[in-house]
Amino acid sequence: MIAAASFIFAAIFFVFSVPFLWRQVEVVRNWPETDAQILRSEVVIGPPEGRENLYRARLLVLYTVAGQPVTSELTSFESRNYEATQQRAQQFLVGSHRRVRYDPANPSQARLGAGWNRTFFALPLIVLSMAALFLCVGAVFLAIANATS
Repeated sequence: MIAAASFIFAAIFFVFSVPFLWRQVEVVRNWPETDAQILRSEVVIGPPEGRENLYRARLLVLYTVAGQPVTSELTSFESRNYEATQQRAQQFLVGSHRRVRYDPANPSQARLGAGWNRTFFALPLIVLSMAALFLCVGAVFLAIANATS
């Protein structure tokens, strides 16, 4: 019974991780990269989760696509810790330049830090790792059940 439940959880985690992982790969492979200037960098309070506020490092960036200026508002970090969020926002000084990837079909959709790196792929890889963990747990319990029968 535990093996079956573990396999079900593994399947659920796998189903949720693969489309997200694929989307991240598509961004890196198909979205062009360009230079963007930071126009605004601030910490904003998002809707509270539970009793604590959720802080976001919100950025306004300016970049050029096909000779036309494009502005995009991005969230670079979210946390319940104000100081950590403030530190993240301070990494993006107004007037500084960063590389962004933008959606060619909708240039105002952009991703900061999109690339073949752990940070960009962290969330889907963590979820995929949970699928692997539950798969292993299920396999161990299945082996134990088969050995005792």
